[in-house]
Amino acid sequence: MSSKLTLASHRDPDGSQPAWNLSHDALEAGVVYLELQGVAVDFTTRGNMEHGPGTVVLCLPVDTARQLGLHTAVPAEDWELVRNT
Repeated sequence: MSSKLTLASHRDPDGSQPAWNLSHDALEAGVVYLELQGVAVDFTTRGNMEHGPGTVVLCLPVDTARQLGLHTAVPAEDWELVRNT
């Protein structure tokens, strides 16, 4: 049995827009995961840049996710589960 709960997600039917998934792992208190698919990434490490569509997964503190307004896409009872872990 998985400990991950999808809180909200979006998939564009024709694939012209990026897809996203907001999830929570019951085994990890205080964080949510925002996965962005089909986004351009501008990532810098040691002076090198990579460009192109890809998938980015952000591990965000619950408070930061709320500040960004991500909780508004989540049913209230599911958001309460996240806040109370």
